[in-house]
This record gives sequence, structure tokens and C-alpha cells, in this order.
Amino acid sequence: MKKTDYIGIGFVVLFILLVLFFPFDYGVSGSTVSNFIQGKGDVKSLQWTGFVWSKLGNFGNVTHEFPYIMGFLKFALLATFGEMLKHRIKTGSWMVSKLPLRVIVWGFYGIVMTIAFSLFAAGTASMMSGNLWFGSNPLLDSGFGNKFIFALTTSFFMNMIFAYPMMLSHEWFGQVIEKGKFIGGAEFFGSCDAKVWGSFIPKTILFFWVPAHTVTFLLPAEFRVLVGAALSVALGFILTIKAVKKA
Repeated sequence: MKKTDYIGIGFVVLFILLVLFFPFDYGVSGSTVSNFIQGKGDVKSLQWTGFVWSKLGNFGNVTHEFPYIMGFLKFALLATFGEMLKHRIKTGSWMVSKLPLRVIVWGFYGIVMTIAFSLFAAGTASMMSGNLWFGSNPLLDSGFGNKFIFALTTSFFMNMIFAYPMMLSHEWFGQVIEKGKFIGGAEFFGSCDAKVWGSFIPKTILFFWVPAHTVTFLLPAEFRVLVGAALSVALGFILTIKAVKKA
């Protein structure tokens, strides 16, 4: 191990501790006479609580109130770390070129994933509430069987419809950043590995992401994007190790 590897390990440990002991909360900060007179009731705001154990309540509350900001930060930190980890395994160095741009792109995809998770979950819930799918309204029926139908259905449709275009578009952004110029369709698709995008990626979606996101959608909504980002790091690590051993 290199000295820089300990920094990577330290990042993972600190990130986990930050989630577990999240130092902010969003909730009632108190009532005042003036608020009562004006009919405003309790005042809610973002509060510093210090690093306390809240059973993930702080993290969930802030994520619920600021989904796009938290989605951006989760992917900007975790997915970028995953990209640096893959680079470390392949080349021996953590230094990835044009890192700030990659952070911004991953943060943008964190927002996109936040929208996608909510969109497909709401769509599945709507189908299950009517006569369009199996099960019943997941908001009314909290039995495990019904929740599993909801999770598996949401994961399947999200990955079959959304995952491939999302991965392909991120690959395009990666090539634009790497080459430092806008890339047209012909140049981009000409540089894509046919075996990877024609066989390997679809298999990964079907055999990894559908089962993995089924577990993800069994979790409360506030933690799904976080787990999704963590899974991307785990998959990237596994595939990179496999590729290096094969080489």
C-alpha cells in the first residue's frame, strides 16, 4: 500500500461517520408570539446539532428537505471517489485528470438520479394503485410481499428504460472532458467498445443493477440515492479488479 491509499481509506471512514453522525437537522426550531399571531406556527430551519447519533434521522430529514443539493453532494463525493479508485487500481495513482470537471458532472448526475428514483417510484406506485400492475398501493399496504413487488418493479423499469442512456451519456461527458472538446455522435460511437456497450453493459444492468436496486427501493426514499451512489463505487471496484487480474 502507498501512503496515499491511507487517505482513500480515511475518506471512506470519514464519509460513513459523517452519515451516521450527521451534524445538521431540519425541523422545528421553536415558536414565537409573533409567529403565533401571524398564524405561521412553528418555525422550521436547518440547524447545527453537532456530531450526534440520531439513528440516521438528521441525514434523512435534511435529504428530504434538500433532495437536489444532497443528491449532488452524494454523487460528487462517492462517484468521484469511485472513479479515482478505479484509476488507482489501473495505474497506481489516485490523480485523475481534470478532477473538478468530473466532480461537477457526477454531481449533476446525482441530481438526475434523484429525479429518476422519485419518478419511477411514483410511477410504479400509481400502477399498483390502479389496475395496471400486481399488488396494491404501497402507501397503504406495507406488507413485505407488496413492498417487494414495488421494489422489484421500480428497479426493473428504471434500469430497462433509464440506466443504459444514463451510462452512455456519462461516457460521452467523460470523453469530452478527456479530449477537451465537443464530440459529435459519429466520433463518440466510433470510439465506443462494441463488446462493452453491446453485451457487457446490458448484462451488468440485468444481472447486477436490477437486483441491487430492488434492495435499494426497499429502503426509505431518503436513503436510496446514497445507496445507489455507494453501489456504483462497489461495482466499479469489482469490475476494475477483475479487469486487472485478467490483464
